[in-house]
Amino acid sequence: MGFVVKTAKTLRNHWKKSTFAAVALLYGSQYAKERFETQELMRVYCEKAAKLGEAPIRVEADPRTVTVILNPNANRRKAGDEFEKYCAPLLHLAGICVNVVKTESEGHARSLIGDLNGTDAVVVAGGDGTVSEVITGLLRRTQENTEGLIPIGVLPLGKTNSVARVLFPCGGYLEKVRSLADATMAVVEEVVQPIDVLKVEVLESENKPIYAVSGIKWGAYRDAETKKDSYWLYGKFRNYVTYLFNGFRSNLTWNCAAELNYTPPCTGCSNCAQATQRPKKWFQRFVKDQKPTFSNITNPECRTIYQRDISTVDFNLTVDGEKVPKLVVNVGPQSVDYFDFVKEGWKSEKGQKRTVSEIIEARSMEIQPKLAKNEEKFFSIDNENYELKPVRVTLLPKLINVFCKKENL
Repeated sequence: MGFVVKTAKTLRNHWKKSTFAAVALLYGSQYAKERFETQELMRVYCEKAAKLGEAPIRVEADPRTVTVILNPNANRRKAGDEFEKYCAPLLHLAGICVNVVKTESEGHARSLIGDLNGTDAVVVAGGDGTVSEVITGLLRRTQENTEGLIPIGVLPLGKTNSVARVLFPCGGYLEKVRSLADATMAVVEEVVQPIDVLKVEVLESENKPIYAVSGIKWGAYRDAETKKDSYWLYGKFRNYVTYLFNGFRSNLTWNCAAELNYTPPCTGCSNCAQATQRPKKWFQRFVKDQKPTFSNITNPECRTIYQRDISTVDFNLTVDGEKVPKLVVNVGPQSVDYFDFVKEGWKSEKGQKRTVSEIIEARSMEIQPKLAKNEEKFFSIDNENYELKPVRVTLLPKLINVFCKKENL
């Protein structure tokens, strides 16, 4: 009893040191528990990869070769270490020849793909921007011809991982490690599924098109999202602090005024076939195409062009390919006050959808922004910044094959 009383007095007299020790002990135990669970999780995945790597292959067959396009600056320079810890061991244990190429600057991944040869697949180790660059490089190289396209793996190692988040959902740290392992094992097991691609062309320009998979963002919320990293001092709360500090900023895009010219979605007809027809090689003219061409289906509505003027604080263009492949434009309210801006921003951080005033569905769309003279604004394509210009967005359904989990099929 005396020991208990003495201990209680000591803790009371040195409460600051006691509190610090308790917090340190709690943090240390949590860290040890998390590390143990991570090691056990990776042990299971390594055993599975090693078993697949021990499987025999034909004598005349060559080992699989995979090229990894690694962005070492992704996710505040953590991408390289996480790839070496959670992804590379699984690829090597599976008996895959891995060629890692690191990007050095913006646009480097696009040029690397142009010179790529002798590989069975490309694995993107980075975020949405790196994924977009790789897909753009592939489709420019093959001129959108599916005959020359190789499958793509996506490892969620970036700050934003829109595609990987759909294919390999994750939550906390342990779930993130699981998603990295799942994405790597999808490459090992060679399970693929086709995804839709956006073709973005600048009107009245000779620049080559950009290809995206996530979508286009424009407006005050997009501008606020680009400022999150400047609030790093607030740690995990910086995403919420961003909207608190930017609600009154005049440099955000509070008025997205544009003219939209679009064609409605279509399940497939002769017009679609003509619009999406890919150039064929000479020998393909003598081979019967087994895929449906929809050449005998007539849909006059497909050629109809609709015009719509919008004025909003939030413009978000995404892809919906569940039933009928289509572009979906979520048009937010025309204006918001400070409290609504913060509330809607926090909703999006929690994974909820912001308030939408109008939804426009289309197969292709021209976006003509209404800007004042010499006014310079920006929008995001796959979460990468681009100068706002008139663009044409075309949906290319099921064009790229990406590695996925078997459960997704």
